[in-house]
Amino acid sequence: MPRTILLRIALFLSIAIAIGLIGYFTGMQNAPSPAPVADTVSDAHEDDQGHDHGSGEVVTLTDSAFDNLKIAVKSMRGETYVSPLTIPGEVVEIPGRSSFTVAAPVGGNVRSVNVDVGQLVHLSDPLFKLDIVDEPVLSAQVDLLDVLGQIDVTRAEINRLSPLAQSGAIAGKAPLEFEYQEQKLKNRKDARAQELVARGLTVRQVSTVLEQRKLIKQIDVLLNEAPRDTASSEQDPVSFVVETLDIHPGMTVPRGTSLARLADHRYLYIRGEAFEQDVPRLYELEANHVPIEVQFGHSHENEADRNFATRTAEIAYIDNHADETTGTFFFYLRLKNEIAADSLLLDQSVTRQWRFKPGQRVHLRLPMDKFEDQFVLPREALVEEGIETFVFQQVFGHVEPGMKEFQKVPVEVIHRDTTTAVISRKGGIRLGDSVVVTHAYQLYLEMLSEAGDGDGNAHQGHNH
Repeated sequence: MPRTILLRIALFLSIAIAIGLIGYFTGMQNAPSPAPVADTVSDAHEDDQGHDHGSGEVVTLTDSAFDNLKIAVKSMRGETYVSPLTIPGEVVEIPGRSSFTVAAPVGGNVRSVNVDVGQLVHLSDPLFKLDIVDEPVLSAQVDLLDVLGQIDVTRAEINRLSPLAQSGAIAGKAPLEFEYQEQKLKNRKDARAQELVARGLTVRQVSTVLEQRKLIKQIDVLLNEAPRDTASSEQDPVSFVVETLDIHPGMTVPRGTSLARLADHRYLYIRGEAFEQDVPRLYELEANHVPIEVQFGHSHENEADRNFATRTAEIAYIDNHADETTGTFFFYLRLKNEIAADSLLLDQSVTRQWRFKPGQRVHLRLPMDKFEDQFVLPREALVEEGIETFVFQQVFGHVEPGMKEFQKVPVEVIHRDTTTAVISRKGGIRLGDSVVVTHAYQLYLEMLSEAGDGDGNAHQGHNH
């Protein structure tokens, strides 16, 4: 019985092995032959459509898309670029020149205010009208008028006695005594006139008292004197803008009280703040009269506004004291201001707005390192992808008419700042190559979009 079971098992295994071998050989005979290697390579070349670059390394645009993006292309050439050191600054007034206070020349009551805040005023313009209540000024005028009367009486007496003395009717010394008295009165008159000038009246106002023999009870406060700027010329007349008014009609003010504050902002200072290690460079710039670029606001981030908001100025002086808190050094640049607008009001007065104003923040770009015979591009031309930096070079001859093609080219950046990049001439960019300088990042996004279409076949169809 056990022997019969073993024979059956052996027979079953033999049949199973035979069936397996028959199935294996049958499958090998029916399997398809592998594709030739040459055909696969040929297909890959067909997908590339004849370009000598890898998939995803180029971007194509129609001419209309190129124009809509406002892409600019620059032909590369060797240039010299001086890298700047950007430091903060602020527009400030020039001490002793930019501000002018109009003070009450005499004590009085404010009769009228003839100017408004923001109004433009010139020399000899009447600003205020005051009723004089200054007792010493009134007393000096009264005494001056009295002296004038005494001089008239004395002169009349001299004229009467002189003929009598010449005829011998009276002693000759009588007219001489009156002439001596007249001289003393004239000296007293001159003293009183000078006293009135010292007490606040103008020379013209004192002359009015002498000529008209009348007491001045009311005066116009004029802009008669102002700080002079040696840099101004006859074509650049002194003018002020009323910044503050400190009084109002009906107000009584003592002599010397501030009536208004005027500002002359034709010239201003730009105050920069530098560290100690930068001071030697400042000395060089000052000695050689090298202009420094001044950027106002955030305009340095917008290329289109740079001509409007960028100016140059030379160093006027460097402070001889360091800031006790920060240890930095202040230096000052002299800036010629520009008129932003003059507005004519209904009363024919003029208000003025200056383009550059005290308190305005700026960026100063001090010229530092110099790069010669290198490729210079705006920062907008660079695209960073991980640790790689590249630009887009325009290539020709690979696309049909009405299309433009740009190829991604890695570059070596040897310097970059907020606005400019300097790339080495030893990289993939050559002299005369056309490189995109605006909206390079938009081209990068378009390149990624094209590379993602068609299951990786970047050039079987364009995405516009």
